[in-house]
Amino acid sequence: MKTFFDDAIHRIGCSLIVAAALIVSSSCAKPTDSEQAKADPTAAAPADADQAADPSQPAPSREDLATLAEAATTGSGQARYTAIDDLGERAAESDMIVPDLIENLGDSDPQVVWRSVRALGDYGEEAVAAAPKLRELYAKGDPILQYHVAVTLGKIGDRSEETVDLLVEAIGSTDHRVSRAALGAMKTLRPGPQKTVPALKKALSSDNHVVAAHALEAIVEVGEPAVPLINEMLKDPATTYLAVTAVEEIGPAAAGTVPALEELLRDTKHSQLQIQVLLALGRIGPAAKSATPQAIDLLENSKDSTVPVAAAFALGSIGAATEADAPLRAAASAEDKPFLSMVASWSLARMHPDDAQLKKQAMDKLTAGMKSEDPAIQAAAQRGVKMMEMQAAAPQ
Repeated sequence: MKTFFDDAIHRIGCSLIVAAALIVSSSCAKPTDSEQAKADPTAAAPADADQAADPSQPAPSREDLATLAEAATTGSGQARYTAIDDLGERAAESDMIVPDLIENLGDSDPQVVWRSVRALGDYGEEAVAAAPKLRELYAKGDPILQYHVAVTLGKIGDRSEETVDLLVEAIGSTDHRVSRAALGAMKTLRPGPQKTVPALKKALSSDNHVVAAHALEAIVEVGEPAVPLINEMLKDPATTYLAVTAVEEIGPAAAGTVPALEELLRDTKHSQLQIQVLLALGRIGPAAKSATPQAIDLLENSKDSTVPVAAAFALGSIGAATEADAPLRAAASAEDKPFLSMVASWSLARMHPDDAQLKKQAMDKLTAGMKSEDPAIQAAAQRGVKMMEMQAAAPQ
């Protein structure tokens, strides 16, 4: 049974919670050693140049860095690769090192090039002068190089139209590593909804669930400007559930999706989708009041035992006091349905904050719910108590 008050609610398919874990573990990671080695199959695995330098170690002197820079530009083989990686890890004295790394971008050795691209990213905005050359490298079509270019363009903070357009194009790459890296860079650069929304629309069409999940999280971050895109997603069966999930996460700023959600709630017979739509409407709040009749119908007539619980939650969150009062009172009296009774009591107390009797009834049932053997009811009750406490503490 679902936990309706719990922010960590389990999602079917590709949830935002799962997406966050996937993004952390994959979109920001470098390609595997075997993938990197395609640039030079005989090369040893590269050092982890994205790892932060040990703060307990003394800062390198300019003399030490000059020695490394010489090895990075004039050395050969593994010693040169290691020197480039070390310069990235140290990320110091950018005025001296960044020009050498940019010069390396024209080298004939592929490993020197992509390692230098990666090292430049560690210098952040101090390496923004590398952007034009990085865009030239992307055009060469090597996916390993394109991956590192996309990551570095995000790290150095180049928000030029040329870079943003390149990243939008990169999101449509057939190589999912490149696509994820470009999405990550766009999230970092935040170029604005005019550029971001089309990019996210492109990412959602990806057949890779990690790319789609990354795009979904970014849609939530965009918020209200993404509503037109979400409305499109709601009409596409392939993205409907993800879109509803995004609405729930955005909350009141997604009020522009209410008509589409009402249509979806009217047309679907899928109980899990009905539940998610009701949760989304509840998160939107009073702006979703026009959905009250549909929520009442599902509260009273659904054959699924869980849908009425979601409907009761939605009605209380929307604040539909007049129409929903009697149906919720009937549901609160359903002692044979403890979860529904608890949530309906919570909703009544929420809609009538000055009614001490309703508040006591709700608190009694929530307190009992916290002792339930059902972990879903227990967690929901805990969250419900917190929400009531927040409502009581809010200025009137």
